[in-house]
Amino acid sequence: MIYDAGGEHWSPQDVSAVVGNVHEIRDVLRAAGHEVEVVAVRLGDFRWLSRCRKADLVFNLCEGINGHARYEDFVLGALELTGTPFTGPRAWPITVCHRKHVANTLLASEGVPVPAFLLARGNKIPANFPLPAIVKPAAEDASVGIDAGAVCTSRRALRARVSQMLEHFDEVIVQEYVTGREFNVGFVGGTMLPISEIDFSEMPEGSWPIVTYAAKWHPEHPEFTGTQPVCPARIPADLARRLGRVARHAWEMLAGQEGYGRVDLRVTPEGQPYVIEVNPCPDLSTDAGLARMGRAHGWSYEELVMQIVEEALGRSRTTRAADDLAAPAPRTLAPGAIPA
Repeated sequence: MIYDAGGEHWSPQDVSAVVGNVHEIRDVLRAAGHEVEVVAVRLGDFRWLSRCRKADLVFNLCEGINGHARYEDFVLGALELTGTPFTGPRAWPITVCHRKHVANTLLASEGVPVPAFLLARGNKIPANFPLPAIVKPAAEDASVGIDAGAVCTSRRALRARVSQMLEHFDEVIVQEYVTGREFNVGFVGGTMLPISEIDFSEMPEGSWPIVTYAAKWHPEHPEFTGTQPVCPARIPADLARRLGRVARHAWEMLAGQEGYGRVDLRVTPEGQPYVIEVNPCPDLSTDAGLARMGRAHGWSYEELVMQIVEEALGRSRTTRAADDLAAPAPRTLAPGAIPA
């Protein structure tokens, strides 16, 4: 099992969340009879890779290196190059989904509805870009960089927000803000889990109904209590079908139905769903969204973890079988023959 050792900018809550989840999953795997070694990944130290190459399977909880999410796909690329099986999607989906403007471009090209978006170039925003707009880092996840000021209702505020964000992040995406309800659809391989909705009814007065960093990670913050998940979502069957169809299309397009992940959507008052993000390898804590959707599907937390393991091992077996079929047959030489 690998995880990000973190960086100086991590808060005690960040460290506690990561280490706590590592221990949760380690205990599940050991209880299932597996030998587990926990390995921290640090920038410039490649001992983790040599240790991983000895494993039958790497349970990947490494969402970056030294707390920087942009390095997550490098970790997976190294595992792929060495032929080491691991949980979660392959490196390519991680790379694409960490560049939200690229993911949106690919989704739109396949007919998946996404809000209008652009990659910020300085603070030059086209005059006709629709407002309100939400500004967020293009290469982060877990609501990093999203706070109460993320949604902008004027050109002036939008330019100011973009300039502020570019001081902290290399790439910033501007996306049309979709008014309406927010839903999450989880996947393990090709299995779609029950739909979850974020209930914003208890958000502080005047707050935008969005999932900020505080809403996701700071239990003492009013935005945390103001964003309550409801799973399964209490929605009509026709809306559930539309959400499921759009979410599966996005999941197939970007992840090939491999690994596990979550598709986040907003639905307008007219009933039009839009994909706002595809999140491969989301938080796997017992109280996180994927575990909640797993329980609604009928899986205990332990069963969810083992389903993720079995999906990864199944992929590994399929890959090995395909490699064996593609390998050239050994040549048979007559006794005393000299190969050409």
